[in-house]
Amino acid sequence: MFRLRAAATICLAICLAIVAAHSSTARAQAVDRRYAEEPTDGLALPTAPLAGEYDARVVAMNPGGLSLVRGTELALVLNIENPDVATSSGQGFGTYVAMAGGGKLLPRFGLGLGFEWLRPPRSQVVPDPGEPFRFTLGLATALGPRAGFGASWHHFVDATGLLDAIDTFDLGLSLRLDNRLAVGATVRDVATTDVGRLGPSGEAALVQRRYELEAVVRPLGTDVLSLAAGGRLGETRRDLDGWGRISARVARGLDVHAALETRALHVLTDSPVGRDEREGRDYRATLGLEVSFGAFGITTLATGLRDDARRSHVLGGQVVMRSSSLGPPSILGTPDHIERVELTGAIGLRETTSLVARLRSIARDRSAKALVLTFDGATAGWATLQELRDEVLAVKKAGKKVFAYMVSGTGRDYFVASVADKIYVDPAGGVRLVGMAGTTIFFRGAFDHLGVLPQFEKIAEYKSAPEQFTETGPSATAAKMNNDLFDSLWEQWLEQVASARKLTVAELRALIDGGPFTAGDLAQMIEAGGPSGGARGKLVDAVATPEKISELVATEMGVVLPVATPAPVRPERWDRPGIAIIYVDGDITDGASRSIPFVARSLAGGETLVAALAAARQDPKVGAVILRIDSPGGSALASELVSREVFALRGQKPVLCSMRDVAASGGYFIAAGCDLIFAEPMTITGSIGIFYGKFDLSGLLRKVGVTTDTYKRGKRADLESMYRAYDDEERAVLLDKLRYMYSRFIGAVAEGRGMKKEEVDAVGRGHVYTGAQAKPIRLVDRFGGLGDALDEAKRRMGLAPSARVQLYELPKLPEGLFGTLGKLVGVRAEAPPSAADLPIFRELVRGIPASVLADPTVPQARLPYDLAWP
Repeated sequence: MFRLRAAATICLAICLAIVAAHSSTARAQAVDRRYAEEPTDGLALPTAPLAGEYDARVVAMNPGGLSLVRGTELALVLNIENPDVATSSGQGFGTYVAMAGGGKLLPRFGLGLGFEWLRPPRSQVVPDPGEPFRFTLGLATALGPRAGFGASWHHFVDATGLLDAIDTFDLGLSLRLDNRLAVGATVRDVATTDVGRLGPSGEAALVQRRYELEAVVRPLGTDVLSLAAGGRLGETRRDLDGWGRISARVARGLDVHAALETRALHVLTDSPVGRDEREGRDYRATLGLEVSFGAFGITTLATGLRDDARRSHVLGGQVVMRSSSLGPPSILGTPDHIERVELTGAIGLRETTSLVARLRSIARDRSAKALVLTFDGATAGWATLQELRDEVLAVKKAGKKVFAYMVSGTGRDYFVASVADKIYVDPAGGVRLVGMAGTTIFFRGAFDHLGVLPQFEKIAEYKSAPEQFTETGPSATAAKMNNDLFDSLWEQWLEQVASARKLTVAELRALIDGGPFTAGDLAQMIEAGGPSGGARGKLVDAVATPEKISELVATEMGVVLPVATPAPVRPERWDRPGIAIIYVDGDITDGASRSIPFVARSLAGGETLVAALAAARQDPKVGAVILRIDSPGGSALASELVSREVFALRGQKPVLCSMRDVAASGGYFIAAGCDLIFAEPMTITGSIGIFYGKFDLSGLLRKVGVTTDTYKRGKRADLESMYRAYDDEERAVLLDKLRYMYSRFIGAVAEGRGMKKEEVDAVGRGHVYTGAQAKPIRLVDRFGGLGDALDEAKRRMGLAPSARVQLYELPKLPEGLFGTLGKLVGVRAEAPPSAADLPIFRELVRGIPASVLADPTVPQARLPYDLAWP
């Protein structure tokens, strides 16, 4: 309130100064002293930028900036000057409109209109400009995302003046070179013309072409502080003007603007002995205050002048009223509200990035007083849920209440919801808390019936992926590894949920063994728990309909607040420091990234990933790279090629790894070269090993009466043939090749992790770990998610954690023409059902690695199984 009163007081004082300047009747100069000025100038706009941040006044200042405005802008300008002091044609009233569009199928463009009613000091300037109206039409095209080129047409109307029906043209260019530097340039009156006469002598009043240039520096990389310097050169008289500007945000919604300008003057003095012509110079100082209310803002400016005779005057003042579709922050702040985040459906790798950014934004937003999480069948891996859970905890630690609402929750939903202050369940649903389970399918019995002989070699004893083809059950080594893995995941789930709900682990185990629970069961448990807070009453806090839950939330908050999101932030059109997030999503294969039709499996192509890493390494806009990995591995060759590119990037730019649910085998091969590896405690990683093999189908073919006849040149020409088995010599050769490839694998890990090859082999050999198990053995550096990796990347780039950066998400997802057209008209196509949606088909296909389906003829560095638990 104090700031608002102070702003109002300052605005009032400046306005009074404007009125006083306008009412002054003191004659500062003799009437026979005049100035030859450009009669085609528009309204004086002393603090309007030629470069940098623009509002609607850009149509008059620099048409090249029209494509850089955000949404639609409107500005109303009232300019009052002392007519006995003014030496330009800038007094009057102006209305300006600017908008930018395009950017999808059409190139980005800008459009602007200007309407100016000019009342210049007719007794002070020659030739007499009259009292014209100037209409302006501006059009610009974008030159990339942060540059624009434009032109404006000015048309004058003055039935009694010399400017009537005069047309002039300006050209403009605007560049934002990086987050801190912008440049603007214009050419005024491109097509010059003579307008009237200078006086009794009859010489023509030439409208000269003028060249303007301005540079803007933002030392902090934001619009909190802007410094500008510019100049203007006249083509004919060679007169040179210069100016400097500063804009500083002293508080939210409160900006101070100041400008200093010097102008060259062509002074004409008539006396009884004739006309005297000489060059002079004046100096102008402008100070103003801008108050923003978000979409609306008002600026008041006052200008003082020291003329060519070294006399000081109050020139006048200006009031600017702005309306913006996306304005700067408001002095009133953002109204208090409650945020709502829905976790529903499959949460993909890129969707997780958006959710993390949203939750971090809520944690920083002082106006967000609470968060309501709603769950509707969210499916994601345990590490993803743990990452989101940690971000929700950060929201809670920021002093905000967190509420969870679910209809039919699962153990996954409950894992995230458990951190909430209150958990509510709909009367029609319940919570399916039954524990954690996982299944591996073994095909050997079916192969024996069919006459198919699986032949695989592996390194080493923990690399159990081929066992699903070669055995009817897990080996003792694999069984122990899997049990250790499940123990780690289950203990983490129990400990974290028990701590959040103020239960002991034993109490929580007992509750789960009694699940699943309907809403009716939960209601009875709450009642049975009673005021004493028994364990049964701590599972959820209430069973209620959405309407009732609104009342419960209001009671907990002590105030009724709207569930809303804050007004959208103005999008940056500056070139902020860049961080590339490169997604390794799905099984790793040779060639380009793709998906397997009807199976809904993503394949991360080595060729695509190598190209993305090379692009990030060569792009000067990218200051750091984060590999976001969610992959069980795949092709050993593709994994090594991608790893090689990671090592090529290392040392040139910070390269970090953020593991999601799974970053194992080939996925770990890629991660090993990073400067730092982040993982969640529930991430699945390791599996440093390799296997290779084939299926001999000759027995199956004989059963169905199919025979083959092979012609070959070379002893092992048909080595990979699926119509015969390997012999003992070939299996020995194959195992020797695998040892070589495994040696390269552990060599890359040793180099990347600063370990000896023997140390890597000791923790490798195909062994799979959770993140909690991997950190003590140096396979993981820190616990954390993508947000933590971004913070570290900023630190290594010399930026503060709060600094805004540009995220480049690679590889880019292709989008078809019809998909783009659909978005333009608001139509979204739903994905048609596929065979992968059938439960029995889904379970069978899950047992076969997608990288093997894509290319069964290449060595595999892959996790022994796909992980899927209820």
